[in-house]
Amino acid sequence: MAVAKLKISKPNASSGILVIGMFKDHSWYLETPVDWFPGTSGKWTRVRNATKFRQFSFLRLADEKGVSVADFPEPPYTLNSKFKASLVSHAWIFEMSGEDFDVEVQQCPPPEKKLRIREIWAANVSYAVVQGEALGLEIEDEKTHANAIYVYKGAGLSIGLPKIPKVGDAVNKVKDALSQGSGSTSGPWNDFTAPGWMGVEDFEGDAVMQTYYNLGLGTDKSSNSFQFGGHIDNMPGYLVLIKDFSTGRTFGLPSTTMSAGSMTLWKPGPAPTTPAGGHGKFGTAGR
Repeated sequence: MAVAKLKISKPNASSGILVIGMFKDHSWYLETPVDWFPGTSGKWTRVRNATKFRQFSFLRLADEKGVSVADFPEPPYTLNSKFKASLVSHAWIFEMSGEDFDVEVQQCPPPEKKLRIREIWAANVSYAVVQGEALGLEIEDEKTHANAIYVYKGAGLSIGLPKIPKVGDAVNKVKDALSQGSGSTSGPWNDFTAPGWMGVEDFEGDAVMQTYYNLGLGTDKSSNSFQFGGHIDNMPGYLVLIKDFSTGRTFGLPSTTMSAGSMTLWKPGPAPTTPAGGHGKFGTAGR
C-alpha cells in the first residue's frame, strides 16, 4: 500500500514524522514521536462536510482508542508541499478544529497514475427494452505490467431496430430472435488516469456503461462512454470517466443501450493439488 510521510512541526517545539496510509489503508503512526501530538498510531476516516457555498472533505485521525486527534487536508499531496493541519479540540461531546500546526510532505505517491483497460469479452440478454449485460475487463499498469481482471454486471435500457414493414412476419421473427442478445470479442486498450495511490486491483465499485450507438453485425463500430470506480472507500462520484471507450466486435443487431451496475475483481480459485505421494497427470505431486 502507498503511504505519505509528513513532517509535522510547531513553533518552539520539536518536529516529528507522521506516516499516513493512502486510499484503503486507513492506518497512521508517528515514525518520529513528538510530545505535543496526542497519540502515536491509529486509524483515519474521511469526513465530508458542506457549507452554503461549497462541499469538501478531509481526513480525521483517531488514536487507538478511537478518540479524534487531528484533521488533515484530503490527498493527493504534492512532494515538498507545505500546508496547515489542526489538532482536534474536545468540549464535552463536541469535536472541533483546534490549534494549527505545520505540515511538509516528504514522501507521497504521484497525484495521478496512467493505466489502461480493455474489454476481453461481453454478452447481453434483452427482453423488450430491458437489458442485462456482463463484461470481462482487464486493467493493466503499463509501467509495472501488473494486471487484474474484472467482471462488470449491469442492467438498463436497450433500444433496437423497430419492426420492419412490408418484409413479412418471418423476417421480423428472425430480427426479434437476434435482438434477444449479443456477444463481443476482445477490444483495444483504452488509456485512462487514476489517483496515483491506486493499484490495478483497487477499482471494484459502481460503474455505468452507455452505448450511444452500436452497429453490431460483427463490426467494432460503436460509440461508448464508461464510468467506473464509483463510491469506493467512501469517496463520492466516479474516479474514472472514459468518454470514448472502444470495445470489440459485436455480433448482434444495431442498438443503443445504457446500463448501471458494478465491477467485481475476478479472483480465481487455488490451483488443484494432488495428494502427497501420488502422481498427477503431468508428473509427480509436490514438485
